[in-house]
This record gives sequence, structure tokens and C-alpha cells, in this order.
Amino acid sequence: MVEYKKKEQVLDKVFAALADHSRRQMLARLRKGSLSISELAEPFAMSFAGVAKHIEVLTEAQLIRKVRAQEDGRSYRLELQNQTLAEASHWIRYHQEFWTNKLASLEVFLEEKADERPSSKSRKRN
Repeated sequence: MVEYKKKEQVLDKVFAALADHSRRQMLARLRKGSLSISELAEPFAMSFAGVAKHIEVLTEAQLIRKVRAQEDGRSYRLELQNQTLAEASHWIRYHQEFWTNKLASLEVFLEEKADERPSSKSRKRN
């Protein structure tokens, strides 16, 4: 139960993080490989503090992680965490399939009911 609740809390953070356009752009940039914070911030018209807040949200959502740079051991590089995105994608696919099946069943039901009703021509004759 605790493990399930923890996963749900992470999923809540993932969807909240993905709700922001700038954060989605940051994730897209990280798909190409790890970046330093300044490299990630480069194309965005926002302060370093603003970028840092977005990075914090993405880190808390476990969408990215900070890894110490091998060059100097003091700076960090940011990497995408694919597993968390995969879990969010799985959740979406599961619910998409569920609703697709429900709506398909509803469509079949409505078509069957429509076929059971007498046509307008046969009602006029009576």
C-alpha cells in the first residue's frame, strides 16, 4: 500500500511538471544527452533562478537527475530519467485503452438499440 501511494505521488508530480511548456522544452533538450545547467538554460528567456526552479520541479518529479560532472567534480550535469516518463506513459496508455473499450462498447450498444427501433416508415403505416 505504501509503495502504491508513493508511485501515485510521483505520478502526480510528473503530470504537474509536464503541465508547463518550459519544462517540456527542457525535457526535449535533454533527450539528446546530458547538459550542464547553463547549457540547459541557454535558449530560455528567464533568469537563472527561474531555470533553477524548473529544474527543481523536474528533479522532484524524478524526470531528471543531477550527476556530478567528471571533469571537475564540482559542477553538475542534468540527465533525463526515462523510467519515470515510461511509467507516466504506461498510465496514460492503460486509461486510454480502458476508455476506448468503454466507448466502443457504448457505440455497439447504441447501434443495437437503434436497430431494434421500428423505422419511421413502419410506424406511419399503423
